[in-house]
Amino acid sequence: MELGTRELVQFISIVATLAGAFAVVKSQLARVIEDLKAIQEEMHTINDRLDTIESGSAVFKHQVGVLGGILSPTNLNKQSREIAEIKKELTYLREASDRMYRMHNGTHPK
Repeated sequence: MELGTRELVQFISIVATLAGAFAVVKSQLARVIEDLKAIQEEMHTINDRLDTIESGSAVFKHQVGVLGGILSPTNLNKQSREIAEIKKELTYLREASDRMYRMHNGTHPK
């Protein structure tokens, strides 16, 4: 099997085509790698922003839960009853101290 000029030219053209294709693939691959690095940096930035937003949202949800518990009807009812009892006891203590004051006429007997 002898290689003639025609086969040699075909072989050289195939090698040149493959070399050109390899160069194109290599340059495209370098560009794709750069694009991937840029995308990774952007994803990192987006993830940081998302973490910040999620932590703020969690704090807000916690605060809403606390306020909801404080302002719930059962708690408000309980607090209202406690305030009413305290007012009642304060009124009783004022009346008792007024009675004591009137008994002594403002001075203690000797």
